[in-house]
Amino acid sequence: MTEKLKELKSKCSEKEAKFLELWVNGQAKFNAYNNAGFKAKSVKVASAAICRLLKKVNCSAYLEALKNEKDSELQRKNKITRTTQLNALEDARNLAKKLNKPSAMVSAIREQNEMLGYHRDNAPNAEKEAAKRAAMTAEEFKLNQAAAKIRTAEEAAQPAVIRRIGTHG
Repeated sequence: MTEKLKELKSKCSEKEAKFLELWVNGQAKFNAYNNAGFKAKSVKVASAAICRLLKKVNCSAYLEALKNEKDSELQRKNKITRTTQLNALEDARNLAKKLNKPSAMVSAIREQNEMLGYHRDNAPNAEKEAAKRAAMTAEEFKLNQAAAKIRTAEEAAQPAVIRRIGTHG
């Protein structure tokens, strides 16, 4: 257990820490709650108590740290890295291509794009732009155009190397 985990654990009661550890390690909430030493008359009472417990700042912080440690442990054990995941998705895409499954190919590409930060919200979309322009008043449109001209002029005044780094960073 890391020092950070020990520190966070010390801020929870013994029963709270035990409950969180049992739960993160796979026990059902109600079972973990009872096995940690709490006694609830029913699942409903236990659920309410668990909800209150999870709202405590110290408990929620310890829970997040436990989850992160568990995830890191699994990643180390299975040697999962960003590169291995991207390679696995590329293998899936190639297999889908070989089997002539375009929807599976698109799914693999979508996941790769998500991992690489190419989100749909940031992608150029002519329909969205047209809808934005239609919703603008004439004055807003003029202001928007003027701001675009200023940005273009400022960018044009920068050396080419800086522009290239700025557009790909």
